[in-house]
Amino acid sequence: MIKFPYSKPEITQLDIARVTSVMQRGYLTQGEEIINFESEISAKFNSKYTVVCNSGTAALHLVYSALGLGPKRGLLTTPITFLATANAAKMCNAEVVFCDVDPISGLMTAETIENALKNSKVKIKIITVVHLGGNLCNMKEIASVAEKYNCLIVEDACHAPGALYNKGNPVGGCKYSIASTFSFHAIKHIAMGEGGCITTNDKSLFNNVFTKRNHGIIRNKNFFKNTKEKNSKWYYEMQELGWNYRADEMTCALGRSQLRRLEKNNKRRKLLIDLYHKYLVNLEYLDLPLKNALRYTQAWHLFAVKINFAEIGKNRSEVMQELENYGVGSQVHYIPLYLQPFYREKNIQIYKGVNEYYKNTLSLPLYVQLKKSDILYISQKIKNVLMK
Repeated sequence: MIKFPYSKPEITQLDIARVTSVMQRGYLTQGEEIINFESEISAKFNSKYTVVCNSGTAALHLVYSALGLGPKRGLLTTPITFLATANAAKMCNAEVVFCDVDPISGLMTAETIENALKNSKVKIKIITVVHLGGNLCNMKEIASVAEKYNCLIVEDACHAPGALYNKGNPVGGCKYSIASTFSFHAIKHIAMGEGGCITTNDKSLFNNVFTKRNHGIIRNKNFFKNTKEKNSKWYYEMQELGWNYRADEMTCALGRSQLRRLEKNNKRRKLLIDLYHKYLVNLEYLDLPLKNALRYTQAWHLFAVKINFAEIGKNRSEVMQELENYGVGSQVHYIPLYLQPFYREKNIQIYKGVNEYYKNTLSLPLYVQLKKSDILYISQKIKNVLMK
């Protein structure tokens, strides 16, 4: 039995009370909760506009579609990410091109992005930068490359709510990008069960994704094409394709409650990371993730260590099973997308950084309910497994 999974949500009595309150009011969708949630996210992340939707995947798809991604305009992103980052582009019938990453952090860099752009046979419209595990890419350098090649930047910030760039600029404020997308999945910093959002400072993009979120329906009579029905109270129009990507009032109430604890919980995650570093420092065959508080403040969604499996004489599955025998869960983030049958590429040798990162990475338990004694126990078991 796994006592310490690699991640789990924190649900408080106040969370439950706020969700129950919505259910008791009886207005379950398209009400005040989503409007208030969007306003609070914009205030927290310093964005002009926010659109809450029912998943991080929906958020990416809405942005890609609104920005014109398609058969002649492709996406460049990292293969070290969840499927949704690339899949949402395929939902727009766009080509997906991968770039290499830094072998230590697993992050895209300006250099790896420019190399991919130079060699791509696909015309790239959007570069989606993934802030892996809450660790931030160097957006200033990447923005310079994107401008040089006339590309738009979208930030997949699903792992990084509450993270700060230098001078305290929050991720989601879109200082370097046209939009940021977030996931509020059950094990993310803000847990809605399923949910997500888009932040942007671009009014045109906001209006587009706002409409597409609800089947493409327009209710503002000033934009009707059929002017004969301009003053009909029941009338609405659909002028382009949209989807049902709405989030309901209960999950938005949960998200609002969780958002209020974001700063506090991120500080807690930082404390847990510091404890891991204290207990696992200088452990042979294990490298700890870098802490880089000088350039930015991380959000620490994942605690991904590097283990030299070859040197300890055990493969990753064996290590994961031995940890599980001690009640310690673990996970891998992520299987490179080019290894998936759908995206399968033959020439994977060009991704030297990705291959190096993937072969040794393992995510260990990280969530706010963990105590100091838990981190000590987990660290001791890791030592037992690696020193056998």
